[in-house]
Amino acid sequence: MGSALIRAIEERVLHLGGRKISTILGVGQVGEEALRNRGFVATHGLVLYEKLEALMPSEVGVLDEWGGELLSSDNWESVAGMSTEKSLIETRIVAPLADPVTTRKIGLLAPATVMLFGPPGTGKTTFARGIAGLLGWPFVELLPSKLASAPAGLASELRRAFTELVGLEHVVVFIDEFDEIASRRQSRPEMQSVVNELLKAIPPFRAQPGRLLVCATNFIDNIDPAVIRPGRFDLIFPIGPPDEHAREALWLAAAERLDHRDVDVGQLAAESVGFTPGDIALAAQRAAAAAFNRVRASEDPQWVTNDDLFTALQRTAASVSSADQDHFAEESLRHSRV
Repeated sequence: MGSALIRAIEERVLHLGGRKISTILGVGQVGEEALRNRGFVATHGLVLYEKLEALMPSEVGVLDEWGGELLSSDNWESVAGMSTEKSLIETRIVAPLADPVTTRKIGLLAPATVMLFGPPGTGKTTFARGIAGLLGWPFVELLPSKLASAPAGLASELRRAFTELVGLEHVVVFIDEFDEIASRRQSRPEMQSVVNELLKAIPPFRAQPGRLLVCATNFIDNIDPAVIRPGRFDLIFPIGPPDEHAREALWLAAAERLDHRDVDVGQLAAESVGFTPGDIALAAQRAAAAAFNRVRASEDPQWVTNDDLFTALQRTAASVSSADQDHFAEESLRHSRV
């Protein structure tokens, strides 16, 4: 029976234009004798490589509809400094979701909803993308402006998004500028229908394992308290401007991309209080532009100098003022939940 079946397969393959037929069997599995009878030769010492893709074919259409993507874990490694924030996120968000067996055994509830808050430019979107990359889950960003422009309106489009995305086996849904769609109803009565829709959409999303909602805001005090209370948002992470240690790591990463000599990254870090990762990248590129102009003009020195970097630093305004930092510290005391 086995040999006859294989012969029939060979004839079919030949008629389709094929010549070589390969098959994989485990040692001792049924079919070895039939294959030998038909002239198949065993090749030993091979290793089978397999990969289970993160998406089922039926899920691809849903992700395409909402602009989803699969991200590399390299996104996480690209976050220079911020070691405290990275460690907290790894232990409180990523590890419980990535190891559900231990999570259930211990009785820990893996987070399903997370809020990131802090001044603009501090890396909240980068952290959200990094979480998805570490988990290997699809990443979908819902843009409030795009949702609001839909013909059905913001509330209806938000409902449709959550209804479709909750059907995925795994997904990280990210909403930036969350205060735009979850504002306090007392101060913005026109947003009441949207906030009510969120309050209805979050519980079903939380009930499904393998889904994570990450929201980010620069203004957590503007969000309706009913939305972020315990039971709706599990964790609330403050993401502030880089501290001196993180700034030193950012300057070091920026300097590694430059042709430089004897750059004092410690002093640069000390004098760039309130700088975000974007501010440091901008200052480094301004310094590189100054060196580039010298090279083009055949002037010395032909590399990025310490003076180039400190001049660029002086030209670059810190995105986070001292008043902003004080306000963020107050918000952290009131809202942090990690």
